[in-house]
Amino acid sequence: MMMRFSTPNRRFDRWTAYADGARASYRRHLVEHALALPVVTPESRAPVFAIASDDSGKVWAGCYVNGPLRSVRDAYAPREFGAEPVSASLVTDWIEGALPYGVIELKAVWVDATAEHKSALADLMSRAFVHAIRVLGVRYAYCSAAEHAAPRWVNSGAVELPGIVPARYPDDRYRTTMLTWDGETALERATDEQRRLFEHDFRTATGTEVPDAR
Repeated sequence: MMMRFSTPNRRFDRWTAYADGARASYRRHLVEHALALPVVTPESRAPVFAIASDDSGKVWAGCYVNGPLRSVRDAYAPREFGAEPVSASLVTDWIEGALPYGVIELKAVWVDATAEHKSALADLMSRAFVHAIRVLGVRYAYCSAAEHAAPRWVNSGAVELPGIVPARYPDDRYRTTMLTWDGETALERATDEQRRLFEHDFRTATGTEVPDAR
């Protein structure tokens, strides 16, 4: 299984496979209304997206990048925490503070429920955040995530936003929090196993390195 970064204009077939998988995953969890996929064409140079695919080319997991953000208005997260005003304010303040250094929001992370090694694929996608920081040349990344998934993101170097109150989003079954990655410290915070796998991912994304998608 390999992680690959691309853009729709480079590999529209991979974008289509990623988007189809995201829709199926969100539909399976009855949260398709929360899926925010950008409208793209075969000529679109954005968004940057990451997939995990096997030797046959089948896509088993993926995510896409919103950004680098130019303004907090371009971010989804503040709206996702709208039911918790204190949290929405904390999220907004953090994003505004990160903007001068470069910040990206990772969205629509999914793993195929039928995958044989589903847990390992989820770990792989958690590492995509730090690789995306490298690919896009920014310092920070973040995502909103259900509390039950937060430990996996923490293992890849994330930190839960201090003081945040989880929101009931996308519905009452979930408690959603916010995780942030600092490109200067994420590898130090990651577990030993994730740190070892980071370098392996970096080599195998194209055979030698993660491509520059800027």
